[in-house]
Amino acid sequence: MKIFMHRNIIKLLLLIGILNIQIFASDAITVDSLFKKKDDFRLITSIDTINSDGTRRFSSYPNLLSYDDGTIITESKKVFFGQTLLYSYSSSLDLFLSYNLSYENLDLIESNKIKNETDFDFDSLWIGGSYNFDKKIAGFRQSLSFQTSLTQKTKYQNEEDNYSLKSYNIKYSLKSFSDPLISTFYLGTTQNLDRNINDIELELPNSYSVGLDLFLILNPDVSLNLNFEQNYQTEMKEDGMKVNSSTILSTMGFGITYNINEANAITINAGIGTSTNAPDSRLSLSLWHKF
Repeated sequence: MKIFMHRNIIKLLLLIGILNIQIFASDAITVDSLFKKKDDFRLITSIDTINSDGTRRFSSYPNLLSYDDGTIITESKKVFFGQTLLYSYSSSLDLFLSYNLSYENLDLIESNKIKNETDFDFDSLWIGGSYNFDKKIAGFRQSLSFQTSLTQKTKYQNEEDNYSLKSYNIKYSLKSFSDPLISTFYLGTTQNLDRNINDIELELPNSYSVGLDLFLILNPDVSLNLNFEQNYQTEMKEDGMKVNSSTILSTMGFGITYNINEANAITINAGIGTSTNAPDSRLSLSLWHKF
């Protein structure tokens, strides 16, 4: 475990050097709050890269999820491209629609031989909303978001299929503003309903997450962030029988956000997994645009 940690910390430090210290960005809601107004549209365009030497498959939206479907994977690289369109219905309520594409490159073992496999897919389409409460708790501003998948592709072993309204995500946040620091504590859960794939009744893991974002505003254009998240996943079942035990995905990261102008902002994120089943490294880039 110590060797695993040291190796990934070295990877992160090298990545930080390449990015000229442009490291993990804050929660998107924080970036959004910098230039949100009533009755406006905003578009988030994101590229998210996940690398892992383990045997698990990963998804990243609406939160990190991993599972082992029995495929003997030696190394995986997955790139997600996504866009989210937000509409500020009021100062308290945001509505949003999000779609995600993915490109996967796997090294796996079949018939005692190493095989390379690539795949490009339309992953999912989600719809939801976020509400900011007027009442504060001990100086913390509350927000609650909910979203569900209109369509979502699930890949299991050599089969894949699309499903509607099978996954739901809820996130509750408490945010504190204390110049120049913005702190966000959040709790979230993603619930996955059973789905039938290749005559198998598959129960994907449900997840429960807790996290902390510390968002340091250096000047009106630049801000830094430190992020920690613990994500507990329940066991996965196939026809009622357990095929994956419950697990914890722990991650940490650093980042930078740069406000290009009043209508555009960019974030660069870099993070590492700090538990066995989490990805080794993760790199994300997001561009925010207000119409």
